[in-house]
Order: sequence, then C-alpha cells, then structure tokens
Amino acid sequence: MHCHILPGIDDGAKTEQESLKLLQAEKEQGIDKVVFTPHFNPERISLEKFLRVRQESYERLKAAKGFSALGMETKVGAEVFYSVRLVDMDISGLCFENTNYVLIEFPTNVRPYGITHTVQNLIGRGYTPILAHVERYQYFTQDPTQLYDLVMLGCVAQVNAAAVVSGGSYKGVSALQYINWELAHIICSDAHSVDDRPPNTSAAYRLVEKKLGEHYTAWLQKNSLDIFQNKFFDIPVIHKPKKFLGHWR
Repeated sequence: MHCHILPGIDDGAKTEQESLKLLQAEKEQGIDKVVFTPHFNPERISLEKFLRVRQESYERLKAAKGFSALGMETKVGAEVFYSVRLVDMDISGLCFENTNYVLIEFPTNVRPYGITHTVQNLIGRGYTPILAHVERYQYFTQDPTQLYDLVMLGCVAQVNAAAVVSGGSYKGVSALQYINWELAHIICSDAHSVDDRPPNTSAAYRLVEKKLGEHYTAWLQKNSLDIFQNKFFDIPVIHKPKKFLGHWR
C-alpha cells in the first residue's frame, strides 16, 4: 500500500534490477499484492507529467526479465504531498488503481493550513484519504485527538513497519499505540532500498501479534486487502484519546 519500488522516479529504486530485488524481498515475506506509490508533489511537478513518467516507469518494470515470474498482483498509485491545491485537482489518477483510496503525506513538524477543509473536500468527492506514516507527525504525537478527528471524518491511517519494529523510539511507541487504539488501520513497508529501507512488514506483524494479540494482526491484514480490492472500509467505533497524569490513554 506504500512503497517506492518503481524504478528511476523518486528516492526509491533507481533501476529495474533494484525494483526486482525489492519485490523479491516483499514476496519472501508473504506479500503478493503491491501498490506502487511514488512521490507526487503538486508544487514541483504537473499532474500530467507525473502520470506520464509513472506509467513509463511502470511499463519498464513490467517488461523487465523476471517480473512476471514473481507472480505478484500490482497496481499504481502515489504518495501525494499535502497541498490545499488538491481541492481544485482531479486526483482520480493519483488514487490506488481502480479504487477511491489516495495516500497523502503531511509535513512532519508543523501542521499545515487547511487539513480539515481539504480532507472534507476529498471525502465529499468520493475519495478516501489514507494518511501516510502517521507516527511521524509531531503534532499528532503531542495531541492524538487531531488524528482521531481526521479518522472520524473518514480517513484511514497508516503506520510504517520500520517504526513498529524500532523499539522504544517515539515513532515506535506512537505506531503501536495508534494500532492499539485502532487509530491506525494498516502497516506498510514504505520500502525504498534493500539495504537502507527494506521491506520488513513480516517483522512488524510479528511484533504486533506479540504485543497486542493475533486479532490485531488479522485485522490489519484484512484492512489492507479490503483497500486493495476497493471494498468499503469500516472504521471501528473508537474512544477519543484522553490525557491522564501527563500521558495519553
């Protein structure tokens, strides 16, 4: 649901060979369905050029020797950097292929202007925003009710596998806490490189099962499959986080 495996398009894989190594690593972890989500920033590249470059990259990968032998079901999408300009854009081409789900990345440190308005606009037009790696955003960590409010509007929240397995870091703690609260709904690899940012979802699922229970793992995996198949995503009825003695619960 979130990876940078398409060759030569962003800060992920540079060549078809690197892409194939990443896909092989995904397959070895039991992954058989992948959505390619290269970075798209509407402030830096036109939508038309991005879609053309993405398709060219996708075609090169599909034509590469060894791709078909992997037997993976793949789709294209994008990791869309947040902009208020999204309300005026036709973002259908940025959605996960043949779905209404669109992956959106926010700035890390400062909550940008107009998030609620933009999200409401997208949802009102029939799209479902998936909020990328929500454990990274300090404003959510400091006040998780901000994430709660967006989920209650109809957003899906995603955490990175690397954060889940990172132990006691604030990102790791936040990722597990969001899953426990059912404020995060899918785990993704956000894979960029076999060496530096490799696929590691299987390790993340094992840790979730150990820390929270097998039913959480099954729930997260079902959510991912439902999104891939463009099924209705049923957000659970969750309790709003509350602060008690300086800690969010």
